[in-house]
Amino acid sequence: MNTILIIAALSMSLDMPGQTLEEVNAAVQKTYNVVVGRDGRVDYGQLKNNKELMDNLQQYLEYVASMDLSAIQDKNEKIAILSNTYNVFTLVGVTRAWPVESVRKISPLFGFFKRQKWDFAGEKVTLDDIENKHLRLLDNRIHFLINCASGSCPVLAPVVLTPENLEQVMEESTLAFLKDETKNRFDEETKTFHLSKIFKWFGDDWGNKEGVVAFVKKYRPDLDWEPQKVSFLDYDWSLNGPTR
Repeated sequence: MNTILIIAALSMSLDMPGQTLEEVNAAVQKTYNVVVGRDGRVDYGQLKNNKELMDNLQQYLEYVASMDLSAIQDKNEKIAILSNTYNVFTLVGVTRAWPVESVRKISPLFGFFKRQKWDFAGEKVTLDDIENKHLRLLDNRIHFLINCASGSCPVLAPVVLTPENLEQVMEESTLAFLKDETKNRFDEETKTFHLSKIFKWFGDDWGNKEGVVAFVKKYRPDLDWEPQKVSFLDYDWSLNGPTR
């Protein structure tokens, strides 16, 4: 009798459907609600010490590990899930290493982005793979959605991305980044744009320097003058949250 019950229980567990994307997104949102501040700073210590919050992210990791990326045809849906995945991988990676002062301390020479492997869509990928092989092909505004857990990065939006909210969040995040004087400064007196190095590292995504300037001025029409020089600010790699 016990054997029969065990077999029946196993059969039922095998028949149970896996979680949906909506369910794992909701779990991530519960964690965001606790650890992501309005200013985008992340309380990694609280995350590491709260099993329930980490379990929420683990649900997401398990979902994307075996998902079929090729089945997603809608562009906004693809940007949303890829960006969420990048951000959740980053959250988990930093939290596992916490306390830490910078992602550059987790692995030397940007290994956190270039060498640390994650299970995604049946493959082993790096954060750089997600960004460079997938996201950059879709929209140059993705650079303001994904968060590298560092001071000079665009802040982590406190909402999980969906096809429905993607455009609004992407526009708001881009504008917020270009209005943040710690990340981009505009000196009318010297006619200089002091821009984030994101625009240098990924400049091809805007075509050329003129393309970068045109993009900036689209979101900052108040800059009613033409820059004679474009320079790039030093990048702050300190952690985007308490380090202890």
